[in-house]
This record gives sequence, structure tokens and C-alpha cells, in this order.
Amino acid sequence: MLCLLLFGGISYAKLICPDPNPLNCYPELFEPSTDWKTVKEGQIIPGGLDIRLNIDTLEREAKLSDNNKPHENGAVIVSEDIMEFDEEQDLSEALRHVSKFVDHGVGDPATLLRKLEFISEMSSDSDYGVDTMQYIQPLIRLSGLYDEEGPKDLNDDDRDEIRERATIILASSLRNNAEAQRKFLQYFSDPMDFVDHLTAKIENDVLLRRRLGILGSLLNSGWFMDRFESIKKKLLILYPQLENQATKQRLMHIISDITGDVADEDNDRQFANIAQLTLIGEKALDDGTLTLLDELKKLKLNNRKLFKARSEFLEWLNLQMEALKAAKDPKLEEFRFLRHEVFGNPKAMRKSYDEL
Repeated sequence: MLCLLLFGGISYAKLICPDPNPLNCYPELFEPSTDWKTVKEGQIIPGGLDIRLNIDTLEREAKLSDNNKPHENGAVIVSEDIMEFDEEQDLSEALRHVSKFVDHGVGDPATLLRKLEFISEMSSDSDYGVDTMQYIQPLIRLSGLYDEEGPKDLNDDDRDEIRERATIILASSLRNNAEAQRKFLQYFSDPMDFVDHLTAKIENDVLLRRRLGILGSLLNSGWFMDRFESIKKKLLILYPQLENQATKQRLMHIISDITGDVADEDNDRQFANIAQLTLIGEKALDDGTLTLLDELKKLKLNNRKLFKARSEFLEWLNLQMEALKAAKDPKLEEFRFLRHEVFGNPKAMRKSYDEL
């Protein structure tokens, strides 16, 4: 009679993340197996294991004692003929399949896509979304966020579909799910590094919209809301690099969902208005600020009727000009041009020079 091992429940150990890449995180509690495994820095070794020093690598290794049976490490033996799989067990099986595919190349792309489709259907449920976070590392690998190569031996069509499906799972698992978001954030020593990956320009517009969906799912969490202004600026800097109107619209909707602004049917006009408000709050002329200002200039010169410069924005330009003048900064001439020729009254340009 065939017997299977079922591990009860899903546990979440404290994670150790040595750098911002979530793929390098590992549990603080060492997870033994019947084979020798390296004990990573900072890991706690449970009692009753065999431990040795690998003389070739000078690293500690541990495994289950030869006296232990695998099923004594949290497993229960169940007869196949009396086992009934419910949805939670099916989800766990699908997630384990994904993990085996990523880590060991077990399975084929067609089966993987079926498993991912099932997980995406289930993960929008709050409880199942939390369970999915146990497998965040294989899902991120499949998404291509940190490793653009992804699994080997995939054709381009399969790779694109797998990336999109894994990204959808991440977004749906996190949406309106505070517990899943909390567990997700455990994998990031610097979550803003993750935002940088989400807002990086890629050629696949559909996949980029999926990635923006992850960001949209996270923006109602406390950590991300506290840093919304910085995230908004990253999104605005991404906007000029986009050509696809659907992607532009997705980006603007993410911002307006938080700010409460009414969506504008003209994406460029909405961008111009939000960019002005953003620049008003900027004190330093860093690269991001100058990029936004340059894009506003391009939009205005291309279509002077697209948007009207806000009085607060014009005053901000005045303040920047005064600071640049005091510092004898060569950028003063560009700002004078922006203030009068582009966003203001061109006739005031001569008066501005006369006041020098």
C-alpha cells in the first residue's frame, strides 16, 4: 500500500536577509534534511542533529541524525486510499510543484503554467494569499524581477507567460491582505530597492503593467504609504519613458488611487498636473527633479494648450532661480528660460535680464 507524507500547516520562521535581494534571504532556524546541508551565518541549529565541519569549505554542516526518521520531523503518514485533498492541500501541492520546478527543474512548462493559473485563482483569498508568501522566492524568480534570465530551457513565449502569471500571483496575494504584506516585507532589508525593480523600464508592456499591479497592491500598507512621495516620484520619472498608453494609464491610476485625484482622460495632462504638485515640494535639484522638469518642458513646448502652469509652480521656479543666482550656478539660464519662455510670459524674459 502506497504511503504519502503530509506536512501539517505552514510555519513562518524569522528570516535573515544579508542584502536587499529577497532571493538571498534564508530562515533563521536551520531546516535539516537527511543530507548534509551548510549552516548559513546566523542560523540556529535545532537539537538532535548530526553536525560536522567540512574540511574543504571550512563551513559547518548539519543533517538529521541517522537515528531519526524523516516522518519524525513534523510529518504524518497517511494512506493514499483514505486521503481526500481539499483546496488548501491542492494549493500546497501546486506551490511545492512551483518550488521544485525553480530549484531542481522538476516538471515541464505546460504543467507549471497550469499550476500557476490555479494558484492565481486561489491567492486572492486572504488565507491562501498568506500561504502563498511561504513561496515568495520561487515566485519572484519566475517573475524575472531579480533574475531576468529566469529558469533555463524555456522558449520566449513560455518565459513571458510564466513571468506574467507569477507576477499576477504576487499582486493578488498582497492586495488588501495586511498579513500577507507583513510576511512579504520580511524578505526585504530595503523595500525601496524592490520598488526600484518594480518601476524599472522593460520592453514587455504587459509585464510592466503586472509589476505596477504589485506596487498598487502594496501602497495601502503602512510602510509604503509612509514613503508614498518617494514612490510617486519614481513613478513620475518612469512615465516619460513609456510609449504604451495603457501602461501610462495604469501608472496614473496607481497615483490617483492614493491621492484621490479624479482621473483625467488625457494621461499627459494628468501627469503634468501631478508633476507640478510634486516639484513644488522639492527643495533639492537632484537628477529626478530635473528629469521631471525637463519632461514638463517637453510637454509644454509640444502643446502649449495641454496644461496651465500653476501659480505655486511658477513661484517654485522663482525660488529656484534666486537660489541659483546666489550660488552663481550655470543652471540659472535654463531656469530663467523655463520660468519665462516656457511656463510664463515670454515678454518678461527681457525684463528679467534688465534686472541683472
